[in-house]
Amino acid sequence: MALRVKSMAEIRLEVLLEAARSGETVTEVCRRHGICTKTYYRYLRRYQSQGVEGLEPRSRAPLTQPGRMSPEVELEICRLRKDHPRWGARRIRSELRRGGKPAPAVSSIHRALVRNHLVALRPPRPQPADIRFERAAPNDLWQIDATRVVLASGRAAWVMDILDDHARFCLAARACTGPTGEAAWDAMEWAISRYGLPRQVLSDNGTCFSGKLIHAEVDFERRLAGLGVQLITSRPYHPQTLGKLERFHRTMKERLEDHRPAATIAELQIALDAFRDHYNQERPHQGLDDATPAERFRCIRGQPPTRPPPEGHPAYPLGAIVRKVSASGVISYRGVDIGVGKRWRHLWVRVVGLAGVTHIYFGEELVRSLVLDPETKYQRATGKRRPTLPRGAARSRRRK
Repeated sequence: MALRVKSMAEIRLEVLLEAARSGETVTEVCRRHGICTKTYYRYLRRYQSQGVEGLEPRSRAPLTQPGRMSPEVELEICRLRKDHPRWGARRIRSELRRGGKPAPAVSSIHRALVRNHLVALRPPRPQPADIRFERAAPNDLWQIDATRVVLASGRAAWVMDILDDHARFCLAARACTGPTGEAAWDAMEWAISRYGLPRQVLSDNGTCFSGKLIHAEVDFERRLAGLGVQLITSRPYHPQTLGKLERFHRTMKERLEDHRPAATIAELQIALDAFRDHYNQERPHQGLDDATPAERFRCIRGQPPTRPPPEGHPAYPLGAIVRKVSASGVISYRGVDIGVGKRWRHLWVRVVGLAGVTHIYFGEELVRSLVLDPETKYQRATGKRRPTLPRGAARSRRRK
């Protein structure tokens, strides 16, 4: 004999009719079924006025919801999720804010995604750490590591990347054939030439970075020591020390997976350059209160926001050390005055410190190279070299 499933309305009707059928009082019937008399009489009134349909379960949602998000906002949330399947509620909220659109709470956006079946329910995540370690200023600590990627041919390639600990700014992401000491130094030299020297560098115990585990000093360590930069290493088998960079690897690989695999190392470098620009300039970082790494890197270093250069002046990379030459042909750098000559007065030049030598450039042209003497306040200009200025720069200087 097949079992018959009763609806909730039928169960409630049996309880309502039980008092008349058994001769018990309403109080006794309610006590036996574990309900209160107020509930009994409420369903009785519904039954008398609407019949069995009045006993069906009703929605508990309020009749009016003035705080509910508008259909237009919910459609925009769904559109962003469909266009970018990797974006979560926090990222969508940041993009709505940046676009000047109404931005509901993160929980509201998540519920909208659940309503529209755009997210899968997952078990609760473990509670994140309450203490986050972060250096107080950019260029105080850089993290360097290498990660493996796969080319279209199935051949393995590697990415040597460097991240600023404070601003999460990606200083370098260089494609290479393997995690060698030469690849590590190429990435480090590339970053130093654009953003200056760090005070410390943090790495794991790979032999391309440190010879601690083999009781020797590797080339990467010697070169950093020659620049006066301290190398510190993580504890063996403890990747959490380089947690910011490990998380960066996940973001980078997800971005690369969204596009076709690179066929060569050169193509991989092009993809990395595009990703690095997107990560630093466009992608809001949850660890930075939804600011971009470029905003944090530029702001904390005390540099003014990037502005378009005057006519005839070259554009320098973001974060580069740029100085304006005074009317007497002098710039200030690291507490000393450096003479570059009146030929360059009122122009913007770039200062690069590398291997103990300070190089001064106007665009791609080398103006002067010198070793700073900390005991001398003024580093006098030497030589009689008079390079030819670009025509636009000369006109800009005459207008001043």
